[in-house]
Amino acid sequence: MTVIPLLVTTAIIGYNGEKALTSVLMNHNGDAAQHAESIVNHVKRTGIVMSMLAALFASLISIMIAGRMTKRIIDIATVTERLATGDLDAMIKITTGDELGQLAMTFNNIVAQLKASGAELRDSEEKYRSLVENINVGVYRKTGSDNSFMEYVNPALARMLGFPSAEELLKTSAATYFSDQESFNLLLKEINQQGAVKNREMMLNKKDGTVIWCSVTAIKHFDAKRELFWIDSVVEDITERKMAEKLLRQAHDDLELKVKERTQELRLLNEKLYRISIQDGLTGIANRRCFDECLEREWQRASREQLPLALIMMDVDLFKHYNDTYGHVVGDQCLKRIAGVLQGLCTRATDLAARYGGEEFAIILPNTDQQNAEKLGKQILVRVRELGIRNATSVSSQIVTVSLGIAICIPSDSFTQDKLVIAADQALYQAKKAGRNQLRVTSLTEGLLA
Repeated sequence: MTVIPLLVTTAIIGYNGEKALTSVLMNHNGDAAQHAESIVNHVKRTGIVMSMLAALFASLISIMIAGRMTKRIIDIATVTERLATGDLDAMIKITTGDELGQLAMTFNNIVAQLKASGAELRDSEEKYRSLVENINVGVYRKTGSDNSFMEYVNPALARMLGFPSAEELLKTSAATYFSDQESFNLLLKEINQQGAVKNREMMLNKKDGTVIWCSVTAIKHFDAKRELFWIDSVVEDITERKMAEKLLRQAHDDLELKVKERTQELRLLNEKLYRISIQDGLTGIANRRCFDECLEREWQRASREQLPLALIMMDVDLFKHYNDTYGHVVGDQCLKRIAGVLQGLCTRATDLAARYGGEEFAIILPNTDQQNAEKLGKQILVRVRELGIRNATSVSSQIVTVSLGIAICIPSDSFTQDKLVIAADQALYQAKKAGRNQLRVTSLTEGLLA
């Protein structure tokens, strides 16, 4: 029969074929059924064996794959451990393009970047160290602890403080080269409070005890907890600069003293020049220039305050004949002695006795009424006569005498300085006309000198 092989083939292909085969066998005789059943059992055993073999094969494949992955993971772990020790030459072999291969590639790229960054950092550190080691100013680092020893100093600081090397300086407490511990503690205190100090001038002691001036600039750094970690400082020797400043100050003080002395000399010289410019060279009293300035000044003041102003014009009687008879030297001595009388009688600071010209004299008397002006005029007449200067040429007296003209006014729009001088001159003329050796007074009123 051809039916059975077909059904067997169907059974081999699928386990559900057993039901189909049983259905067919029910329609056939017993032998054929038995033969078919044996074939089915054989097929079952064969399928089971094949399933077991497939499972075993899959297990073997899994074990092989797991072993290879484990090895690669161990390789990655080994390289990571080498990297942790600082070995930046550790690299992972990349053998596959799967996830582990990608991980290995990423890891190798990170290591390459770290290696490049490390090289740059070492180069930067070398440049910084070279700069600090060769710079001509002192550099030191001190930790934030109470330890007064420095953590680092550069050779320049060692040379600055007279030590043979930086290592020798590191063995020395900072207290030995700061001029006093108090200044050192004050420096630390200010750094802690302000975060930094800049150009703080301090005195430091060298190893041999010599004191030098230094400028200290310091800044503090913190750790992650904001606690003081270290202090970096730059120290510059400014001893020569301080000496130069001292010399400059001394030179400045000397120059200032000389300028002061010279200014004083110039002031005295100016005063002398001014006195010369306003002083009569012969008699020593005020000259005409001084008289004009004083009269202008006192006239303005009397006008503002409406006070009386008196003017005395005086002339030495017959002086031309006296001068011709006794000579100019004797005549000069006569004028000097009369000027002395005037200077002695003008006791107020505001009074001014002046040589008006030749043998004429003038006296300005601010805030003086007619009575007091006449009183002073009479005193002048007496004192000049008391000098007893012999004058044989005088027809009225054998001694030198003077004549005076006095004018008094309160300045107003009607009167000017010139009118006051003219009035005094007119009074003097009247005194001479009346016989000399006397005085005349003119009190200016409205219309008197119109």
